Amino acid sequence: MNKLEKLNVFEVGRKLERPFSVMAIATVGDILFSIYICQGTLDWHSHLDNDELFWVYDGTILLESEWGEAQLRPGELAVVPKGVRHRSSSGARASVLLLRCGFLPDRKNGRRRLYAIAGESKLKRASFRGVLQRLTLPFRFQTVAQVEDSIVQTAWGEGTWPMEIPASHDVLFFVLNGTATARTHNSMVHLHPGDLTVVPQGAIYHVSTMHGTSLVRVTREDV
Repeated sequence: MNKLEKLNVFEVGRKLERPFSVMAIATVGDILFSIYICQGTLDWHSHLDNDELFWVYDGTILLESEWGEAQLRPGELAVVPKGVRHRSSSGARASVLLLRCGFLPDRKNGRRRLYAIAGESKLKRASFRGVLQRLTLPFRFQTVAQVEDSIVQTAWGEGTWPMEIPASHDVLFFVLNGTATARTHNSMVHLHPGDLTVVPQGAIYHVSTMHGTSLVRVTREDV
């Protein structure tokens, strides 16, 4: 039906009361988009079949791994590759967006990783703010991180955004700052900071923004 729906991560997060609770709120292709409450210290673990992206939107967490550690603040993110042991911790409640493959990840391109070698690589922290500050032109999405075959990008701009129409893949839009409006032929949503919507594959849609707006886009890598 290509009908757009809106979710606000702050409102959904307030419904999660227990530390380390997780709620899936959207799917983008085969990527599951979830809210995770970090409070205390989680046990060491690894995922044989899943890369896992941690994106902090409220509070601060420490992400430790065999490949080093990263302290993540709002608007910062890091990807823990499959097979790498890790744990997350926070002295106070922190809200995190998790992105990982949600459908038969063990069959995804045969890339299961049974273990990782400590020190083989480094955990890399990225920042939406840092990327946005380097962008000199509007509407130019820049990749901030990748999880499996999907990319997490950001851009800023005012007006109507140039998009691939119809959408060749599911596309998630998240508002970092400002105000955005997304439209299809039968629906329209107004988005504010913390709001997201998913444009389904095949939809004919338009996105427009007001002054001072920056967006995050999650979609397949070959957009």
